[in-house]
Amino acid sequence: MSSTHKQLLILLLLLYTHSSSSHPTATANGSIAACLASQSSSLLQLKCSFISKGSLPSWQPDTDCCHWEGVTCDMASGHVIALDLGGQYYLQSNGLDPAIFNLTLLRNLSLSGNDFRGAQLPSSGFERLSELVSIDLSLTNFAGQIPVGIASLNKLLVLDLSGNPNLYLSEPNFQSFIANLSRLRELYLDEMDLSSSGPTWSSTIWPCIPQIQILSLMSCGLSGSIATSFSRLRFLTMVNLRGNFGITGVVPEFFANFSLLTILDLSGNDFEGQFP
Repeated sequence: MSSTHKQLLILLLLLYTHSSSSHPTATANGSIAACLASQSSSLLQLKCSFISKGSLPSWQPDTDCCHWEGVTCDMASGHVIALDLGGQYYLQSNGLDPAIFNLTLLRNLSLSGNDFRGAQLPSSGFERLSELVSIDLSLTNFAGQIPVGIASLNKLLVLDLSGNPNLYLSEPNFQSFIANLSRLRELYLDEMDLSSSGPTWSSTIWPCIPQIQILSLMSCGLSGSIATSFSRLRFLTMVNLRGNFGITGVVPEFFANFSLLTILDLSGNDFEGQFP
């Protein structure tokens, strides 16, 4: 579910992470800190949850986890700050191992493309990852209510939960979920069930995430007409509302005023009247 814009921002985030870990501050004895034992232990516990025990061959006890595949550390402190396990491993059906929440200085987390076989996301734990700026859990086959802890991550720039049709937002609802995510630049919730938000979904976006650039809500069960406050989202470069058959009314004239917009997909909705 990625786009060119998403790839560019993720690249910038990774470059930032690499820069902050490639120019470390020396420790007291002048050396660079190795991976903390607690961080290594948590990662090994996570590895043990994988069905394929041959996965991640570099993840071995008594080795520096900062050199393990998919792991980036702050080399001044030895804390893991990025974990990219996207698209490579199948995990057990009992879900995401809570050991991941011990990596409390994580900035970037990607588990995209791994199959969690319909398990629910942990109801608690995400709130501990308060430094996260990017989460990619797309195409992971998670189910159930999105944990409220994700809604507390107020440093997030990118949130991708797309391609998980068995995920939904009810309590908290859509408005409550995004209320604390004011820094968001990219939001991908394609195929998630947002029907509980009713016709008010569009009126909540500008007050909550006014700097959003990419908004992808394809096939989310959205309904109602698009609120006039939507016109204040002047940073939008992509809007994807495809396949929301309950969206009604006319296509707002103000879409013509989004000067940065490069992608607009309104297909599969119940709009009427003349296109602006």
